[in-house]
Amino acid sequence: MTNAQLASIQWGVFLSVVFLLPQLLFRQLTFRGATVTVYASMLFSATFLPMQTAPPRQSVQLVPFQWVADTFRDGQIAFDQMTLNVLLFVPLGAMLMFWGRRTIGQTALIGYGVSLLIEGSQLLWANRIFDVDDLITNTTGTALGWLGALAAVKVYARVKTVVPQRELVSAG
Repeated sequence: MTNAQLASIQWGVFLSVVFLLPQLLFRQLTFRGATVTVYASMLFSATFLPMQTAPPRQSVQLVPFQWVADTFRDGQIAFDQMTLNVLLFVPLGAMLMFWGRRTIGQTALIGYGVSLLIEGSQLLWANRIFDVDDLITNTTGTALGWLGALAAVKVYARVKTVVPQRELVSAG
């Protein structure tokens, strides 16, 4: 993990606490509210913080799957960055499946929109890059989160129906 990634996590934890405290003090804290607050804080921190001191080599990267060539050139760091981008959006997909009752298409479109908003903002933000690969990986992460949540719901429903049947068999 790089120092910048570690700093982003620390900022995310700090912002989460700052935004959760008023909810806690005014007795408005719910599980859903806390989950969304922590996720939004971590998402903001991962995409905008810490501020870069050196300008990037380029401000726009429009070549799809450039991360593959970057992995061969730069090594593991480009692959890790792509993987982290996917993982960063998995919770959004899961939340949209559990709480939003969205289809996978709607979820992917929302994930793409959130990613596009972030990438567009990074054009204006100091020393950040608009990267089409981020749009691809973030949208993929959102869809994978939805699929993972759907799988969890189906496994839970199956376990819930199997366990009472076993209890009836053992009681009889």
